[in-house]
Amino acid sequence: MAKHAIFLGGPVGAGKTTLGRALAERLSGGFIDGDDFSDPDRPWYCSILQTSKAIVQAGMTILKDRDAVIVAYPLGCINWIYFKRTFGDAGARPLFVSLRASYSSIVDQRRGRTFTREEHDRIQVMIAEGYGARPFFDLVLDTDKASFLATLAELERETRRWIGS
Repeated sequence: MAKHAIFLGGPVGAGKTTLGRALAERLSGGFIDGDDFSDPDRPWYCSILQTSKAIVQAGMTILKDRDAVIVAYPLGCINWIYFKRTFGDAGARPLFVSLRASYSSIVDQRRGRTFTREEHDRIQVMIAEGYGARPFFDLVLDTDKASFLATLAELERETRRWIGS
């Protein structure tokens, strides 16, 4: 069976980690939160190569035992190219899903997450920079148009359709 590396990108708070964990469970795959590999003492742009290499290493380890790894990590064009090439060269087919949501829905307290002032600012910047709809992603999914379970069901359905193709 083919191996798959499924990336969930998007701005802070769009649902990458929550949807990623749930999708990994439904696909019997592994899960990686890319932020776990970043250096908290350095800005993200100073450690992006180190973080990307660590994500690949962890992903390859998971793919030894499982058919899929889901990675929650906001992607720019450079690390998209890196992940596409690195996983592809290793025989794992990458899928890139962009998660999109409005600022007001991301910070809505009913979603159950509280953000710092810095995170509020970062969310606005990431939305303005297009993190919710990168043109190089295979699929764009709005996470604020339906319930969590309905969004997860759509994500699973689209992922399984893609895996089957």
